[in-house]
Amino acid sequence: MTAHLGEPDTGRVPVHTGEDLAALLAEQHGELREAWCRVPRLHSGAREDVFLHARRLLAVHVALEQVVLAPRLEVDEAGAALGREVLAAEQEGLESLGFDAACARVAVAFLRHCAALDEVRLTGVLPDADRAAVATAIALWDGTGDAYLGNTWVEMRDTAVEQLAPRG
Repeated sequence: MTAHLGEPDTGRVPVHTGEDLAALLAEQHGELREAWCRVPRLHSGAREDVFLHARRLLAVHVALEQVVLAPRLEVDEAGAALGREVLAAEQEGLESLGFDAACARVAVAFLRHCAALDEVRLTGVLPDADRAAVATAIALWDGTGDAYLGNTWVEMRDTAVEQLAPRG
């Protein structure tokens, strides 16, 4: 498979249409659901590593939705609640019951976020700026376009949005 000029060759089919984007977001939703449900089952260093990885993936995913979908949608209250729950999880000790409860709240907020976005119908060819944002998000997600996003949820989300935002 050959990637289009300017898009990294990730082994994925390039995203050119709304339907392609919907499929990518659904795939990411599945991976994120699994990651957030997995965190509380782990202990010690593994828990910390998976929590960091899950926050990074979620930051890239939320940034993609913010840059590409937000201009087409009304305010996503479920997405705002999701961000608040991730912040709350960061405040808990990784081995505490409070952390487990916070991760469960993140998972529930994420499911609500997914349900809200499942109502959105994406169709047609994406504009060049949106395709570029998607390609960058895929590279950050897969690690082929690895960039340091930060240590905290806010840093990760803001840096991911900055990476995906159109350059002008």
